[in-house]
Amino acid sequence: MPDTVLKPRDLAVLNPSVLCAEAGSAAATITWPTVVCHQVTSAVHAASVRDTRLVLVGGNSFTWVHQAVRELRLSGSFPIALVATDLTTDEGLTLLDRGASLVIERQAPAREMASRLTALCRSAGGDDAGGVRWLHSGRMRVDLRARRCLLDDQPVALSQNEFDLLAYLMSHAQQVVPLQDIVQRVWGWRHGDGANTLRIHIGRLRRKLGDTPADATWIGSVRGAGYQFVPPVAELGDDRSDDRLRASVSLLNAHADALGALVDTLQAAPDMTTAAETVVQWAVARGFSDAATVFRLDAGAGLSRLVASAGMSVRWKQSVAAGHPVSADFMGSQVYRSGEPVQLHDMSRLARRFPVTAKMSSAEDLHACLLFPITVGGRVWGDLAFVSRTARAFNPARSAYLRTVAGVVSLALAGRVDGDA
Repeated sequence: MPDTVLKPRDLAVLNPSVLCAEAGSAAATITWPTVVCHQVTSAVHAASVRDTRLVLVGGNSFTWVHQAVRELRLSGSFPIALVATDLTTDEGLTLLDRGASLVIERQAPAREMASRLTALCRSAGGDDAGGVRWLHSGRMRVDLRARRCLLDDQPVALSQNEFDLLAYLMSHAQQVVPLQDIVQRVWGWRHGDGANTLRIHIGRLRRKLGDTPADATWIGSVRGAGYQFVPPVAELGDDRSDDRLRASVSLLNAHADALGALVDTLQAAPDMTTAAETVVQWAVARGFSDAATVFRLDAGAGLSRLVASAGMSVRWKQSVAAGHPVSADFMGSQVYRSGEPVQLHDMSRLARRFPVTAKMSSAEDLHACLLFPITVGGRVWGDLAFVSRTARAFNPARSAYLRTVAGVVSLALAGRVDGDA
C-alpha cells in the first residue's frame, strides 16, 4: 500500500496519531501521522505521553507486529489499526484478540483506508471516559462506578442529577462549559434553555461541597458563559492487572529518566541560549509536544524576544525575529502580568482575545498551548511554551509534568542570566 495523502478534515479526526512501523516495511512509507517510530519502545512512549487518537502498526513479520500490538495495548486504550502487513486470516484474528481494533488489507485503496480509519476514530471518540472509574481532585474523590463522592474521606449525599452534574464538570476540569452543553448532557434536554434548573442544582451542589459563588474552591462560574470545575482532576482507570501495573510503572520510569537526562544536559549547558535550545529540542524529540519555544521578556523595550524554538517553520521564526510587542493581543503578556501558567485548548478560537497569537498559531497548524512563566530572582524572566497540533488540552498528568520541567528550566537559567546579560 503506497503512502496515503489525507484531506485536512481527515487529519483533524485522526491526529494526533502514532505510526509504529518496522524499518523497511511498506507501512514505513506512511508519512502523515504525528509521530513515526521504528522501535516498539519508542512508539509506546510516544503514544503514552500525548492524547493519542490512533496508533498504526505495520511490519514485515507477524512476530514483530504481534509484539508491537501487545505492548501498545498495555500502554493505552487508543484504537490500534494494522496496516500494510501481509497476514493470514488466523494471524489477523489473533492480533484482534491481542488488542488490535482494525486490520486493513495491504491492497486496500487509499480512500478506503482513510474512511475506515476515520470511522474507527469517530466511534472510539464517543467513549473517552470508558476506562475511567475514579476522579481525584485534592480532598475530593468521586467513584463513577459506585456513584459516590467523598470529601475529606467523608461521603457527600448527592442526588442523581447532582452527581451527574459534578462528574460532568470534573471530566472537563478547568474548562468553561456552556450552560446549554451541561443541560443537554446531564438532563438530556435539547430544547428549552434549562438555565434556571441548572442554577438551582449548582447552588445545591455548592452548598454540599462547602462552596460559595464568591469564593469558589470547586465550582466557579463565568458570567454569560457557563460553569467550570476549578482545580485540576486526575482520572484513574479500573484495570489493576499486573501487565497494566508494570506498564504504568515503566511509563513513570521513562518520564523520570527523560527528566533526569534533561537535568544532566542543562547542567552542562555553557550559556542561556544553549540551555533554552536544549529544553525545546528535548520536548519535541521526546514527544511531549509538537513544538516548543522560549521567549525572553525585554521590559524596557516592551518586547518579547525569541531565544529558542523547535518544531516551528522558518517563516514563523522570521516573523518574530525582531521581537514580539508585549500587548493585550499577545498571549504571553498574560503570563508576564500574572506570573501564572496559561493553558488554551484551541488557540484558533481566541481570535478576539489574542488575535496575533491566534493568527500565528493557525498558520503553523498549532492549536493547544501550555505556557509557563520562567522566573529568575523572583521576577518573570520570560516564558516556556509547549504546543500541540491537536485542539485538545494537555491532560492533567502531562501538565503537571511539564510544570516541573518549567521549574527545572527556571533553576537552570538562574545561574546563567547575569553572565549573558
